[in-house]
Amino acid sequence: MTLSCATLPATRLLLSHGWLAKEPAPFQQAVLDRIQIRRFDTGQYTHHIGDDPGGIFGILGGSFGVMTQSPTLGVVLGHIFGAGAWFGQGPLATGGARMLTFRAMQPALVAHVPLPAIQDLSRAMPEAPRRFAGLVEYNAIITYQIAGELLIRRSDQRIAAVLLRVVSATQSSHGDDPTACLLTQTDLAEMANVSRQTMNTVLKRFETEGWIARGYGKLSVRDMQGLQEFLTGGD
Repeated sequence: MTLSCATLPATRLLLSHGWLAKEPAPFQQAVLDRIQIRRFDTGQYTHHIGDDPGGIFGILGGSFGVMTQSPTLGVVLGHIFGAGAWFGQGPLATGGARMLTFRAMQPALVAHVPLPAIQDLSRAMPEAPRRFAGLVEYNAIITYQIAGELLIRRSDQRIAAVLLRVVSATQSSHGDDPTACLLTQTDLAEMANVSRQTMNTVLKRFETEGWIARGYGKLSVRDMQGLQEFLTGGD
């Protein structure tokens, strides 16, 4: 079913946050006129590495884990996208198979623009391919950030960097607690490339300092400034 932003109020989020919010109004409306609303339960996947090319997804609610292929560890979690983010753009640039896997971290609602709809829009609007290419560049910035964080030598600072990134990326997904991110310590250890034992030790210290709070299946950053100062100062 195709819905416009006027039909589903939740799509207004896509006009105020993320890639689409920075595009011209005619292109925004053309994209929203072609969306299909889809729901995903926790643990469901939009697609896997190696799948055929497909469309793009804008998150209206919930969050999705971004998973990549490691030559030694298999498929691993690298990032979490929250409401307002778009993903699935890789094959638009390469014409190849899917390069990443996306898994719902919680019940999620997405605006899906299928590949045929993207192709139709690209024929109808000559500047559309360049606009979609902007999504590739927009998400590449996150890739550069992840690469930079993994070069941090100290594991405790690396964990702080990853935690700050994920909380910032998912703030609009948790209205009741905007500093919370729904992930386990195992998930965070995977993203920061540390052992679970190291992760547990570091998080205990962060909690003692008052920077974070741990709950069942989630972590909350209670002092963003304190955690940021630790990241840059390394006390």
